[in-house]
Amino acid sequence: MNREAMAELAKKNIDTSSKDLSDFKLTHLELFKQKGFTQKDPEAYKFTNIASFMDALETSPYEGDEIRFENYLDQNFHSVVFIDGVLKSPLPIVAGLSFTSISDAFAKKSFSLIENNPLSHFHHALLGSGIQIEIASKTKIEKPIRLVNIVTRSGITAPTIIIKAQPFSEASILEENYDQAIAHAVISESYVHIEAGAIIEHIQLSHGSESALMHSTTQAYVGRDGKYNNLLLNLSGKLNRRNLGLELLDSGAHGESYNLYLTNKTEHSDISTVIHHRAADSTSNQIAKGILDGDSKGIFTGKIHIYPQAQRVVSGQLNKNLLLSNKAQAHSQPQLEIFADDVKCSHGSTTGQLSDDEVFYFMARGIPAEKAKILLAHGFGLEIVHKISNKTSRQKVENIVMEALKTKFQLGASK
Repeated sequence: MNREAMAELAKKNIDTSSKDLSDFKLTHLELFKQKGFTQKDPEAYKFTNIASFMDALETSPYEGDEIRFENYLDQNFHSVVFIDGVLKSPLPIVAGLSFTSISDAFAKKSFSLIENNPLSHFHHALLGSGIQIEIASKTKIEKPIRLVNIVTRSGITAPTIIIKAQPFSEASILEENYDQAIAHAVISESYVHIEAGAIIEHIQLSHGSESALMHSTTQAYVGRDGKYNNLLLNLSGKLNRRNLGLELLDSGAHGESYNLYLTNKTEHSDISTVIHHRAADSTSNQIAKGILDGDSKGIFTGKIHIYPQAQRVVSGQLNKNLLLSNKAQAHSQPQLEIFADDVKCSHGSTTGQLSDDEVFYFMARGIPAEKAKILLAHGFGLEIVHKISNKTSRQKVENIVMEALKTKFQLGASK
């Protein structure tokens, strides 16, 4: 689907019943027509060409089986289910927790959007699908919040997620993206606002088919003594491009970024993160891991920028890739930009295959080589899953990841 076809699609989806919203969409539609896929930093998409990303979208009239949102509810979560971009499930009623549709939130002018990637203007031209979540001050939401996005139709959906954590609030939020083997693209944007002392755990999991395209951008802002823990898990899909921007705005702000990408056949996963330390005494930690097989490609680009006023910053970054095939490609680009003189920072990157010594260690204890390789790969990937602090979220994600590891890789097979 080229730029002209995308613009025509956006135009058809503009509803003139709400003048402010339609004007907003039209403005960004015109900007998309003018700018196309231009980028502020061409290096940011060095390994993922956006025009090719959209050209790869092959739409068809085929639709998947009709599904019921009830099948995706889970009593252990406060669940919100979208099917083809439309909210289907009743919104949970929870003390201290409020949900607002994106259209209503826009009318109330309760959020603002930015243009920080080549698809932002197009996303804004389709604005309407999604939800705003607000956690009241001094409120801990015991059950995790679960947002499920299911695609059954060919085309493009553009969900928007707004998360507002008032001072000293706490919640765990799990986003899941699935499809029914439909050729489609999901272009999503999330905005997270964490006020003083608030804690948000935000898990974003993509489990698409061989024809699924995913482009997502998450922008988070963390205030004094606030904490944001983001986990990006690309488990499958033809192409996954994930952007994370993390702004640590005040003293004591803490950010964590954990990434896991599993690729096989010709899958393409590209994760790009930028952490801005704008204040003194802010801290961050980042670990990205990839398991790659077949002719697949995994890319991790992580940048930590420390501003002159941000003294006494402590930050660490690590990327590890496990190659199960001689043809799989891993590209790692850890970056530090330090403009303060009193900081503690580290970064590193390793890429390799399963260690013969480690396999031998298991074999010496009676465990067959194939079983040893499976255990080593599982342990390698599950380190990221175990960074999830909420037990309910962690157990659900671990089950999904274990199943993906089981079905995705043929460990020990000839390559």
